[in-house]
Amino acid sequence: MLQEITIKNFKSIVSDTIELGRINVFIGENGCGKSNILEAMGFASAALDERVDNENLISKGVRVAKPSLIISNFKHKKQANKFSIHLTFEDKSFFEFDFTKKDKDDFYNEWEVEKNTRTLVNNLVAEPQATYETPALRKFHEGLKPLVEKLKEEYPHWVLKKYIIYLLNTPALRGSTHESKKEPLGIYGEGLDLLLASLDKEEMSTLKSYKYLINWLDDFFIDVQNALKYKGYKANHSNSVLYFMDKHMPKSNNTFSLENANEGILHILFYLAAMISKRTPKFFAIDNIESCLNPHLCRHLMEEICKLAKSEDKQLLITTHNPAILDGLNLFDDEVRLFEVKRNDKGHTQTRRITLKPEVQNDMGERYKLSELWTRGFLGAIPNQF
Repeated sequence: MLQEITIKNFKSIVSDTIELGRINVFIGENGCGKSNILEAMGFASAALDERVDNENLISKGVRVAKPSLIISNFKHKKQANKFSIHLTFEDKSFFEFDFTKKDKDDFYNEWEVEKNTRTLVNNLVAEPQATYETPALRKFHEGLKPLVEKLKEEYPHWVLKKYIIYLLNTPALRGSTHESKKEPLGIYGEGLDLLLASLDKEEMSTLKSYKYLINWLDDFFIDVQNALKYKGYKANHSNSVLYFMDKHMPKSNNTFSLENANEGILHILFYLAAMISKRTPKFFAIDNIESCLNPHLCRHLMEEICKLAKSEDKQLLITTHNPAILDGLNLFDDEVRLFEVKRNDKGHTQTRRITLKPEVQNDMGERYKLSELWTRGFLGAIPNQF
């Protein structure tokens, strides 16, 4: 897993180091820089792809802008010529990237990236040099390739290459927009039905074990042949073939398309499928995870996401504005981490890990929940200008 990130001169982040766990939740007022943290990781991922251009950045969920707006720029301070991202992994290997552009107003050309790295797999991958290559060495190297490819799949550096920021959009979840071509899931939720269709029996069984989260849900399925469309079960506004069955309706007439489903179930299925599927990234971010969800459901969903992150070996960065999400976090578990994000008097984004709940009680002598501590100002991460 990724253990630590240091970001310098990126948007509102002049210099900040964050020690990560498996689940990392960032809270703070609007515009404090939470999404900038997620996007810095998008740049690092694109650098590992060796494609730091607008198309690749956008496909990862990064908001692109002129370099003069991406490199930190504050009053009374000369703007730097580059921004830097340093990544340290749990095996103590690291990557350090410096991103520069000769013309800070050049919106279109790729960023120039200078990389400093120390990894184990890089040495294994290295091709034999022509000056000392022998048939025996070539044969040995060819024999190593299957092992190297397997290491690549599991090694954290290559896991990071598939990093993506999800920001769900209901029309995209309904299959009526095509903003992203990312596979298997687009950054706004496109391709949900295709991902569900790709789940194996064990994965689908795990996903369906969560049907209880939706009170009315009897079952869901994929109409692979798209036959129900021609029987009048949906209008032609969506290319999705996902259908639901309502347990409160008669079985002869209880099936309806994704177009007619409520927003909440689409978001729930998306998050759970993204956690369960082997086809989705092992390291990804979710911006504003609470969108369209009931507060009590937020708490339970967060609890389940924390469990799935461990069982499915996933690592997440999450932002939220809903206090109920916090009640699903166990801060006594070191793999679950909560961070306050704020901007100081100079406008620089800074993070602070919240390690334990403050010992604050209400008038009845009961300890406040994390959600109450946040809304009452005991955790910080709230506006204080009014």
